[in-house]
Amino acid sequence: MLGESDEFSEILKTGFPMYLLIAIPLLLVMSPVCPANAAHEFTVYRAQQYSLQGATYGSKSSIINLEARSLKTWSSRSRHCVFVLMDNFTTEAYEQISSGSGALVLVVPPTPHTRDQQNRMIEIEQTILSSDTSIPIYMINWSTEVNDLMNDLADSKIIDENASSAAKAFINSVSANGYQIVVSANKPVLQQNIAISTIQGQLIGYGFQDKLPSILIVAHYDSFGLAPELSYGADSNGSGAAILLLLAKILSRVYAEKNRPKYNVMFILSGGGKLNYLGSKNWIEQQMEKSNTLQDVSFVLCLDSLGSDKNIFAHVSKPPKDDSKMGNFMNELNNNLGENGLKIIHKKINLGSDTLAWEHERYSIRRLPAFTLSSLKSHKNSSRRSILDTSETLDSKIVYRNAQIILKSLVAHLYDYNTSETPKVNVDFESLRSSLDLLVLQPRSTQMIAQKNHPLVDNLFSLMSKYLKDVNVSHLTADKVDPQFSFYTVTKATLQVYSVKPAVFDLILTLAIAVYLTMVYFFIQFVPIVYDLYIGTSKPEPVVSLPKKNNRKEKQR
Repeated sequence: MLGESDEFSEILKTGFPMYLLIAIPLLLVMSPVCPANAAHEFTVYRAQQYSLQGATYGSKSSIINLEARSLKTWSSRSRHCVFVLMDNFTTEAYEQISSGSGALVLVVPPTPHTRDQQNRMIEIEQTILSSDTSIPIYMINWSTEVNDLMNDLADSKIIDENASSAAKAFINSVSANGYQIVVSANKPVLQQNIAISTIQGQLIGYGFQDKLPSILIVAHYDSFGLAPELSYGADSNGSGAAILLLLAKILSRVYAEKNRPKYNVMFILSGGGKLNYLGSKNWIEQQMEKSNTLQDVSFVLCLDSLGSDKNIFAHVSKPPKDDSKMGNFMNELNNNLGENGLKIIHKKINLGSDTLAWEHERYSIRRLPAFTLSSLKSHKNSSRRSILDTSETLDSKIVYRNAQIILKSLVAHLYDYNTSETPKVNVDFESLRSSLDLLVLQPRSTQMIAQKNHPLVDNLFSLMSKYLKDVNVSHLTADKVDPQFSFYTVTKATLQVYSVKPAVFDLILTLAIAVYLTMVYFFIQFVPIVYDLYIGTSKPEPVVSLPKKNNRKEKQR
């Protein structure tokens, strides 16, 4: 018994117990099960980051490692990642958050959206698009998991304003569960080898090609919105580009006949439409230098956003004369529109502005008769630059009806309104639907398709090559010294959500471990001393040894 006690004393005198008792709490703290569990992973889409004509826009950061908060529990005194529904967000709240050093995740609410929801979402979208901020901004589509996370953040007691006392609020903040948001994306860098593609092709009229007047039909095919990966641009300008492809297909049959029109028709699918129509600008400059395509132009017809309303507006920089070719075409359109009629909106070109209102202004600056047909009354309509412009909000029947009216008016003009010679033409709805699907079912933000061999550009080129002649592609690249435009990488990332305790809990846990280790230290230091004192004060009983009997002597006796 006494030997076993001596062995225990030797064990306490060694460092093994100290190492063991220190290691246990540290292992508990570092355990992946207790303090933080990976809860969810979500795909998120980073906000735009680009520059145009020397001005920078959008979000400059991409990395997040912050505690999540709702808009209600967010504090400007510390760095947080704020989760908020887009339709519940305000410009004032954005200005407060963007001026700090946190992060912002905007949740796109589920469809369908009410008109009021759309207005609020578009307002905050345009506010962010026109700003330049250093905080990371991401967008995420609504789901049940995201909704549960939002509810947990809203019900969090990390900041409990309803607590009856400061002590209760402190206890609630310690016992509450929180979430850590981690986005480990690469740092955004300048995109290289950007090339904005413009595709052109033509139908050649009857007679000498160089002596025939020309009609230009133009539509840009790119889209724009707060997040490049969510910018589908169904109406603006998927509808306009789809109608252009449809016109090319149907007119190619008309021009295959012997009595084809005495007009050349040029079709131009321009890139960079959302970047101040840089694709059209570059194309015009090339034509002015290398060819005589623009010498005898009857008019330039630009198609933009023709799928939201039956009303069609003709936007002009200079009202045409009634007896001009552009005036005659507008009169024919007006007649074919029936009761609604064609509504002409005159707006002078603001040369002092950094951006143009409509694409036809690029041609009007060169003194070409040009106008834009659109279902939108104003160029300031924010739906032209919104992630809400999706196939779900596009009415393909309206696109079909508007395409039919434009085609009928155009064919009548090509045959100089001679009803006896004008062929009957009809729009095939399935052909229109196919063109729309090609365009509106994929995001077409400029930085995502600005590559020379992008599949969308190749498909558009192939389609136009089936119906038109002299099809070619021109590319616009940014100047390396003084670029007109630039884009940055990282448009999509993975957001990880970890369930954690708040920072104050970590502080208290650290203090508790420190107290525990202090107690262990003193225990190890003083237990051997106390044990030795205890051994010293206890007196063991004397052991009496008995003499051995001499059996040999007894035998001799």
